[in-house]
Amino acid sequence: LKPSSPPLPVVWLKLPGHLRCKLAAWGRTMASAGKRVVAVVPARGGSVSIPLKNIKELAGRPLIDWCIRAALDSGVFTDVFVSTDHDGIAEVAVASGAKVHRRAAETATSTASTESAMVDFTKAHPDFDVVCLIQATSPLTTPEHFREAFAMYEKVGADSLVTAVRAHRFLWSVDPATGVASAKNYVPEKRPRRQDWDGELIENGAFYFTDKALFERTECRLGGKMVLYEMPEHTLVELDSMVDWEIVQSLVTEHGHKPASA
Repeated sequence: LKPSSPPLPVVWLKLPGHLRCKLAAWGRTMASAGKRVVAVVPARGGSVSIPLKNIKELAGRPLIDWCIRAALDSGVFTDVFVSTDHDGIAEVAVASGAKVHRRAAETATSTASTESAMVDFTKAHPDFDVVCLIQATSPLTTPEHFREAFAMYEKVGADSLVTAVRAHRFLWSVDPATGVASAKNYVPEKRPRRQDWDGELIENGAFYFTDKALFERTECRLGGKMVLYEMPEHTLVELDSMVDWEIVQSLVTEHGHKPASA
């Protein structure tokens, strides 16, 4: 079967499920064969809130395994790297199917920015057209999310892409000098009903696509012509405490990507 072949629904439906998945992934890869899209997952060993959080077991798998497997199974990426300073994380990354970039020590401190880790990575691996930053703390990202987001990025001809979740939340601010509170995104006297309001788009930090020329010029993940890929509400999660961990563990059991080889 070639990507350009006319649809053959009867033949397609008779194929075993695993072959349909492989052919679909092959077709998607062929569609973006002209670009080298490289993914990098920053994962330092010095997490403070939850020690070695990136490889802590979540629903039977190391945390970082969730996003690595989703990226590999998406068919979008030429390579998937984990950028780390820790031997244990490197071992888990390789076992999950990723390549390893040994990040510079100064990019793995608690005060170092994620952009500094991206700069360190892209200088060591300059052979790419688009770099995708993937957050290990977003285990609810699926292969479909990567595929749909990259298709949007390409269709629009964007320079960068951000992921976000639509949340119907009323935001407030408080004046530190007077203690007076004020609504930021609605008028209390005209409080909207959920069905009458589009809500707010909140960056969830799952992943970002960035054009090489833009990143080399700005050393920033976002800029130029930006597009936003909207993800399901359950992907707006935090992993900063054991309470968060229990909540996300329940969510990945229902919504997380489960590769056939897991």
